[in-house]
Amino acid sequence: MLGSALAVLVSAGCADSKSEQPAPCDVDAQPVTYAAVVSPIFDARCRACHGSQVANSMGGGNDFSTYEAIKRFPANVLLNSIRQVPGARAMPPVGSKLSDCDIERIARWISTGYPEK
Repeated sequence: MLGSALAVLVSAGCADSKSEQPAPCDVDAQPVTYAAVVSPIFDARCRACHGSQVANSMGGGNDFSTYEAIKRFPANVLLNSIRQVPGARAMPPVGSKLSDCDIERIARWISTGYPEK
């Protein structure tokens, strides 16, 4: 009897944890700035190929090592690439796509005028 009660409690706990959904990305909750949000995304996911030392050899000449460089790049090309829109050059070309939340953050940064800090 104790064993079956324990099994019910354990399975109920597993069912509850499986039914939990990840929190939605709420880009409206805080300002999205280059320094606080966008640059860390680029550090983690883009600059291995698009940093100043490797942009010409690995990043198609697209150097995203600075705020000004990213800001000058055509926003629609950047967004279509990271969204991996058909017909656009998918970025990153290997590995996993940026998370939907990171893509939303970058899009929000662009749509709010590229705030730096």
